Amino acid sequence: MHYLMLVTLTMLPGETSPEARQRIHDELVNDDSFCGEGGRFGSPLCDWFEIGGRWSGHLRETLMGDAYREKLKFILPQLSDLSRTRRKERAQELNALWREFGGDGPSSLLRDDIRDVGHDDDAMPLDRTLYEKLLVTYAGALSGHGDDGACEFVDLDDEDVDQTFIGRKWIAVVDYHC
Repeated sequence: MHYLMLVTLTMLPGETSPEARQRIHDELVNDDSFCGEGGRFGSPLCDWFEIGGRWSGHLRETLMGDAYREKLKFILPQLSDLSRTRRKERAQELNALWREFGGDGPSSLLRDDIRDVGHDDDAMPLDRTLYEKLLVTYAGALSGHGDDGACEFVDLDDEDVDQTFIGRKWIAVVDYHC
């Protein structure tokens, strides 16, 4: 089963998204409790992970908001029924819409490549919109779990979430499998 986990980590001066994604990847690889022998998460949380993965583009889509989703539904009303082949046939249209709403690179609907450290928008500086839409429910905690026990959020600096994260932390999406 694949799970989405949001990760935050302090931004280093001048650090870029590729550098932050690599640092997050390295930290998770070296955390035996995440994908190893035990530790932070008690027993290994997963057997495999990548930055972005099935949730590549999730942060950018969050910023694009309802206007993007509505236009996407208008263009492709039966999107959930579209196979990868059909999506690739509509690639030009999907990429144009993605860019119209501020996306960079390929549309999130066309990303099916495995990349250990994801795409540029799979780690972004945490702004107020991302904080309010994705992290506010974890305020006061350094991690969060869903009803099924899956880890949905962790701060790799072991800090409790609060508004001071805005502008000083990266937020990234991690696809993990167990």
